[in-house]
Amino acid sequence: MRAMVKYKEKYLCLKEQYSEYSDTILDLLSDNKRYESELHYMESFIEWKNLMDEYIYFKKNASEKYDENLPFPKLTL
Repeated sequence: MRAMVKYKEKYLCLKEQYSEYSDTILDLLSDNKRYESELHYMESFIEWKNLMDEYIYFKKNASEKYDENLPFPKLTL
């Protein structure tokens, strides 16, 4: 009987973890969908403005610039 209680506790713990992981995955999928949409607009904008050559140049030659006041580096020429 005691072993049954331990298994039930483990099952409930696993069920809770699964729920948390499931929520995390759903959040990631939502973020990914939003990023894909944003990327689609950016690609269309670059094409619409005839900026493909400038984009390719920037992509090949950009480097990261670090600023101690910002948490992440920025790309710059």
